[in-house]
Amino acid sequence: MQKKSIIVRGKNTFYLDYGKFDAPVVLFLHGFPESSLLWKEAAQAVMEAGYRAIAPDLPGFGQSEAFNEPSTWERYVEFISDFTAELFIEQFHLVTHDWGVLIGTKWACTYPERVQSLIISDATFSPDFEWHKDALTIRSLVGGEQFVAYLQNKPVFEGFMKKSVPHVSQAIIDDFYNLFSDPKKDKVTLELYRSGDMNKLEMYRGRLAELLSMPITIIFGEHDTYILPELGLKLKQEELHQASYHIIPGVGHFTPLETPTEFIALLIQHLNQI
Repeated sequence: MQKKSIIVRGKNTFYLDYGKFDAPVVLFLHGFPESSLLWKEAAQAVMEAGYRAIAPDLPGFGQSEAFNEPSTWERYVEFISDFTAELFIEQFHLVTHDWGVLIGTKWACTYPERVQSLIISDATFSPDFEWHKDALTIRSLVGGEQFVAYLQNKPVFEGFMKKSVPHVSQAIIDDFYNLFSDPKKDKVTLELYRSGDMNKLEMYRGRLAELLSMPITIIFGEHDTYILPELGLKLKQEELHQASYHIIPGVGHFTPLETPTEFIALLIQHLNQI
């Protein structure tokens, strides 16, 4: 099934849209350096379970055009409102990964009445989080530009993806690589990571359980070296006490791609309990 496209604030935005128009919606938000194709298998499974699965290429990622303004964390949060308004979607289950967690959870804290449930995968939402080595490089002056230039070398990018997800398809690699192949997207990575100051989450400390009172599932790969699984457990223990917490054995950061069967099983289990 091909991606659809829609104009959001004057920019062409691509997205997966599987399932009946009037079915309950599951909205998927990817992270870096991903696209909606991160969710292709999960979206198909959700459709087969009777839901409508919608997964955008966030602006600048995949096939979507970048913002005119800087691609900051805050701007991506605004995008969720813009995108769902264009599709006339009022309520939905929210499934997030990596940067999608920071974007989607921040949005959910502002509009909790619109989020029926939340899945957080391979990321946390805490002012105590300290960025991993690659993120610190991207956030640094000069180092960030060098890092992006490094990934613009397609064989290098392909090697990174195949090391992380050995069985990843060429179609997914190519779609993810759109972030680095278009000169109009050169600043997207830098602007996003450099806007990622965790002290912006201090306002939510001790309030997440109150703000996010919906059902929540937290999923991590056992060997995630970017965002350690114990940070997901810390998030549950200190903030989201109602959340269920799962570790998928033997895999790293890209759980929806590395172990789609196990990830989908947890996703369907989550939806069936609601």
